[in-house]
Amino acid sequence: MVVYKVGDIVDGAVTLRPAGPFKVSDTAAILTNLPASTEPCPGPDLHLPVVIGKGEFARVVDIPLQPFVGVCDQNEPVCIADERLVIFRGRLFAPEWTPRNAAEREEVILRVKKAVYSEAAELEGIRATVRNFETAMQFAKSGPSRQPIPSSVQVAVWARDGGQCVACGATSDLHFDHIIPVAKGGGTSESNIQILCRTCNLKKSDRIGG
Repeated sequence: MVVYKVGDIVDGAVTLRPAGPFKVSDTAAILTNLPASTEPCPGPDLHLPVVIGKGEFARVVDIPLQPFVGVCDQNEPVCIADERLVIFRGRLFAPEWTPRNAAEREEVILRVKKAVYSEAAELEGIRATVRNFETAMQFAKSGPSRQPIPSSVQVAVWARDGGQCVACGATSDLHFDHIIPVAKGGGTSESNIQILCRTCNLKKSDRIGG
């Protein structure tokens, strides 16, 4: 079974999107007819921004919605609208068909969780990669380096080694080290450069390798 992400909820605003066979108007019709949640923890005030008119005459009208999900509900996926929609962590999903039994309902819940967790993991991976590259570029401008290593190589090595000493894991007082020293014929290619902290670098001295 396929589940489609059909909307997001940010600061009470429900933003819808077309996905698969689901039109924005279809999802909006479902939401505007939902009753309020009966859970003891009241949910946030919700509204659906709708664009009325076209061009210079267009304006946004906020349609108030019932708090169809309680605050306590939001730690697990919740089926709403007779299981036509699922809400989880500020995201709205629609299964390709309404679950017909417990097994299909479990599959929908699992697929919704996978979609949300995968999105979060991908975003965290992007953040980590950007942090590594930005730190590496800053380090390339001001950090110590015994030999003139191209900035592109420094950035690649920093990202590869995770911005830490490959020998002890230290994250401060770092140096770009030639695995095979320049004096012994080592070059400045990415494969011959590693990150070492000052202590490990001094221990290594001019030996080849770590």
